[in-house]
Amino acid sequence: MFRILLVLGLIVALIIFVLRFIGKKNRGWWINRSLRSLGGVAVGTNKSLQIVEWNGRIYVLGVGENVSLLEVISDTDTVAALLAEHDTVNSSSDAAIPAWLKRLGNRSKPGEARSEEPVSGGVSFEQTLEARMRELSERRQKVDQLLNKDRSGDRTDD
Repeated sequence: MFRILLVLGLIVALIIFVLRFIGKKNRGWWINRSLRSLGGVAVGTNKSLQIVEWNGRIYVLGVGENVSLLEVISDTDTVAALLAEHDTVNSSSDAAIPAWLKRLGNRSKPGEARSEEPVSGGVSFEQTLEARMRELSERRQKVDQLLNKDRSGDRTDD
């Protein structure tokens, strides 16, 4: 029984090692390209929010029946900070462990509280993105209000 568990442990360790190796090699292929996908999230049926880096800028794209630009982050300091955060999150050892395995590990320890906080002391990429999206939404609402105000001033009541 001990030999079986030992061999099983070695096989699992070998699989994890191979997955990490392949992940690092795939990441290396993207370094030389000017367009890099940083991630995305599905927001509906055939609709998603994609984040890409191109020529030192980060673009937030809405993808559905067509592709629309939602936000451009061109400030070099902000872009560098976001890319550094993205790279550290993706290169951490936790990134190699599948999400279902993490949930299984958390399920076996019911007394501990689950924490989704980022490991680094700074603001996470998701928090920064959420703040930018909120700012964009507020700007659009202000523009709509100004446009509606201007339109109502153009009308004359008889």
